[in-house]
Amino acid sequence: MNRHVKSRGQGYGIGALIVFAISIGFAAILYGGGILIFEPLNLVAWALGPLGAYTVLYALRVRGDSLYYLSWGLIMLTVGLASALYNVVNVIVLFGLLIIALAVIGLLAYWRRR
Repeated sequence: MNRHVKSRGQGYGIGALIVFAISIGFAAILYGGGILIFEPLNLVAWALGPLGAYTVLYALRVRGDSLYYLSWGLIMLTVGLASALYNVVNVIVLFGLLIIALAVIGLLAYWRRR
């Protein structure tokens, strides 16, 4: 067995960990330096927003499980945006857009397999 073969999960996991660490690091710098006012709900945006965007980009790159990564990336991105923009945009609208996007992805997956 070749130990140098990289699995798909490792490729995503390492990149996701790096994106997560960078986003939390930026949040710590901005909140600790007094540039932003700390709001606990925005931590969800700092964690899931960039991670969701990375997952969507990863889905466009991966061959096998692209619909899986695209779906979860959209879910994380929507939850991150909802927690960041809850004062500006109605959260129900964001989740409605998410449901439509997931339905379209499911329909495309169904058509692709037929």
